[in-house]
Amino acid sequence: MKKALFIGSGLLAALAAFFAFALVGYRTTALLLLAGAAALAIFALLAGKTTKAARTARIALVVFLLIGSICFLAAEIPVLADCRSDADTAADHLIVCGAGLNGTVPSRSMTDRLKMALAWLEENPDSDAVLTGCQGPGEDLPEAQAMFDWFTARGVDPARLILEDQARDSFENIQNSLALLGPDPGRVAILSSEYHLHRLGYMAEKMGCEPVLVAAKTSIFPLFVNYAVREAFAMWKLWVFGMG
Repeated sequence: MKKALFIGSGLLAALAAFFAFALVGYRTTALLLLAGAAALAIFALLAGKTTKAARTARIALVVFLLIGSICFLAAEIPVLADCRSDADTAADHLIVCGAGLNGTVPSRSMTDRLKMALAWLEENPDSDAVLTGCQGPGEDLPEAQAMFDWFTARGVDPARLILEDQARDSFENIQNSLALLGPDPGRVAILSSEYHLHRLGYMAEKMGCEPVLVAAKTSIFPLFVNYAVREAFAMWKLWVFGMG
């Protein structure tokens, strides 16, 4: 039993290293695998020990894991429930949330969002779009500008595109975009990756907006799992520390 636990811990640690260093964008997966490796290693160290301290430590670890799982599910279930577009996505304005760039090239997540946004703009020719996102590490220009360039290269009228290039996170994506649209913007749609929509909708409602949610499906399933798991932790951060 003890040997099997150590072997399992080592395998999880090796997988964590693979996701952390061989792939891009899987940090949450790597951290969870590392946490699993640590838990198995602790169980291995305690295996076979009959002292009161060892029994107490095993019970404490099980209780900790149980409470952690319950807390995780409390956030993850609504995240997954909102991984879809609303039934009617027509709106006066669309907010397109940025994602990472590789220099000037949109990441996979951003590309998924851009493709969905382009389809939405074609279906709603009288609406405009706020493109939101600042320039982050490893990016050669603001995400908003990269999205603008991508849309105009595909024939979208620049007059329909509003740039918001100061937002550093999801909260500022929504806050800054709504500020640009004014006090009475009408019906506002928010487009992002499906795993991101629950948190964006929660924040928008706290700001007094009743958003229409538009889901961009993540084209790589393991990437969806990684970010959907991360959203559970992001929701707990939002509940505990609030917005901003």
